[in-house]
Amino acid sequence: MDLTDLNVFRKETDAVAAASAIDGRLHRSVKTREKIVVAFIHLIGQGNPSPTAEHIASEAKVGLRTVFRHFEDMETLYREITQRLDELMMPLVHKPLQSTDWRDRLMESIERRCDIFDHIAPFHTAAQLHMHESRHILLQVQRRVKIEKDILARLIPANLLANPVFFESLSMLVSLETWMRLRSLQRLSADQSKTIVMRVVESMLASHAPATLPLPLPLPLPLPLPVPVP
Repeated sequence: MDLTDLNVFRKETDAVAAASAIDGRLHRSVKTREKIVVAFIHLIGQGNPSPTAEHIASEAKVGLRTVFRHFEDMETLYREITQRLDELMMPLVHKPLQSTDWRDRLMESIERRCDIFDHIAPFHTAAQLHMHESRHILLQVQRRVKIEKDILARLIPANLLANPVFFESLSMLVSLETWMRLRSLQRLSADQSKTIVMRVVESMLASHAPATLPLPLPLPLPLPLPVPVP
């Protein structure tokens, strides 16, 4: 190998080493970011609706500056959590129902909804605390309410859907906010809360005998995440 070839070889070796170092730093950065997100989710899930950056750094076992290096502020971190919750919950929301009769489908959907609510309740509490100071979180709460109502609308007969008092009352009864009251304020178990919701829905249906079948509305799709705003 002459001097020219040796220099070329060295340059190629240096380039490979530099690329490998960049890949290594990128991999560590991704792992650190993931640790921070997991720590945030864990803290909220354990009942801390408003963990500080210090709490998150301690839980993730990283420095405080590292948290803010990956997430400029807590708002950015909340956006990441919203996306993770969508990835976790939307497949359950869109899972096909097994029942065929509209009443059975409605009750199956409500029962599944209660199970989902129990998983996301801590994150709802966190959202309630911060939605008045964050347009992003407020939009996500409004988006969730719309999805809940869209799903309900496609499951009930047209004459019940056309009755605004009935529909809005039913929507409130099977909402996450009602579930939170039963579970948190009235301190009922998940089974007790589910039984209450199902029985009241059955009473409402019994007092409003529908004459037509549900409208064939399409499944509601997740709305795109809003453009980041201050």
